[in-house]
Amino acid sequence: MLILNPNPCIDVTIWVKELVRGSVHRAIENKATAGGKGINVARACQTMGLNPHLYLTLPDSEGPFYKELLDSEGHDVQYLSVPGEVRKSIIVNEESSSAITILNGAGPTISTSDWEKYCKNASTKVSPGELVLMMGSLPKGHPDSALDQLAIEIRSVGGLLLVDTSPATFVSRKNQILDFISPNLEEAEAIIENKLGDLFIPDNKDVEKRALAAAEKLFNKVAKNVIVTAGAQGCAFKNEDEHFWLPAYKIDSDKYKSAVGAGDSFVAGFAMNYEKNTKEPSQKINWKSAIKYGMATAAASCETYRAGGFEKKRVLGILGSDAGE
Repeated sequence: MLILNPNPCIDVTIWVKELVRGSVHRAIENKATAGGKGINVARACQTMGLNPHLYLTLPDSEGPFYKELLDSEGHDVQYLSVPGEVRKSIIVNEESSSAITILNGAGPTISTSDWEKYCKNASTKVSPGELVLMMGSLPKGHPDSALDQLAIEIRSVGGLLLVDTSPATFVSRKNQILDFISPNLEEAEAIIENKLGDLFIPDNKDVEKRALAAAEKLFNKVAKNVIVTAGAQGCAFKNEDEHFWLPAYKIDSDKYKSAVGAGDSFVAGFAMNYEKNTKEPSQKINWKSAIKYGMATAAASCETYRAGGFEKKRVLGILGSDAGE
């Protein structure tokens, strides 16, 4: 499995007693880790026994620090050096509640030639039939058809592309029908409405109905296989053969820590199950099983502050009898 993370970041996680807008706070604790949606996926895969290959851009400024953080985790990773400064993501956890505030930085500006090089280099790392995950936002300044360029390069060598990115990045998909997309419900509705999705406020009304409808609208217009996640409520799926909703696995409230990175852990669980069940050409994919593995991996991730920091046995415990599917 190849994971592309073209706009990685340094996650700065801060714990405070209570976040008050317009105030000065003294942190209880703070920690810097190598971040990015692709890193979260790789971390979750590593926990489950798979060591995927990562391909990232690495900005000059603070790049060595980022590389040091990531290398300490033992991932298989390569970089394309680019000008600029590593993006920052500020994650604020409150001791007084389960509320989490996240500020995602924009990151460096990438030239057209560097984006073309990144796409071309990525294609050389792909085997026919391999699933490639494009995770997270793109750097500023990317070409107007950046996603199309990447999809064409991956498809040219027989790869399959799953894209999990922001609605703003989907604007750079002009004509290509992607193989897989996995937005959450708010992102899916923003893509349908051609909104950039700069601010999301969760709406828990009619979630199942809305997720199924969003998957239907995005099918064969944006992707051949559409996954629409809805957090603690469940997940909708749509492709040429199937259209269904599955409720999420529940975890005890006293075990809940953070949902940050849970969607990335979902992608990891789904992708690993998909690859496991496509090793033989004659194998028929059990889409419900793949979605269940994704949801169990996401649920386990919610029991930790660090995305992908769960244990494999916990995922299998959440799956229960579904682990045998």
